Amino acid sequence: MKDILREGEKLLYHHKRVGLAVYKSAPTIHAAGSVPGLHHIELLVTDRRVIIRGAILGGVPLTEFDLWYAQQAPSADCDVLERVSTGASRPGGKYLHLFARAREHGPLRSDTVEMYLYTDEVELLLDTLNLVLAAEPMEWR
Repeated sequence: MKDILREGEKLLYHHKRVGLAVYKSAPTIHAAGSVPGLHHIELLVTDRRVIIRGAILGGVPLTEFDLWYAQQAPSADCDVLERVSTGASRPGGKYLHLFARAREHGPLRSDTVEMYLYTDEVELLLDTLNLVLAAEPMEWR
C-alpha cells in the first residue's frame, strides 16, 4: 500500500472490499461489484484524497480513481471532491455518494463525476470525510 500513498500522505481509513461501486460521468456509467477471488474494490481515505481501486484475480490493477481535496490537488487536471452524502437504495443498501468536479475532461466524460460506494461502513466514512472537508477554508470549496 505504501506505493499508493505519496510522500507525507497519511492514511485515515482503509476498506479492503467495497460491495458495489457505481461511477457516473455523462455519457458513461459503470458499475462493478466485489466477487471473492475474482474482483475487488478497495477504498482508501487519506488526508489528501479519496482513492477507489478496482483489481482482478487477487490484485491485478484494473482501474483507479483519485478524488482530491481542493487544497491538496497536485495539478490542474485532477478530479476535486466537492461533496459527500449518504443514501440507500433497494438493491444495494446503504451507499456513500461522492460528487467531484473534473477540471479537465475528454469527450466521453462530463465535468462532474459521481461515485456511489455501497458498504456497511457508510456512517464512519461520512464522518471521516466531513472532518477532512470541514478543515478546508470555505474559499477552497
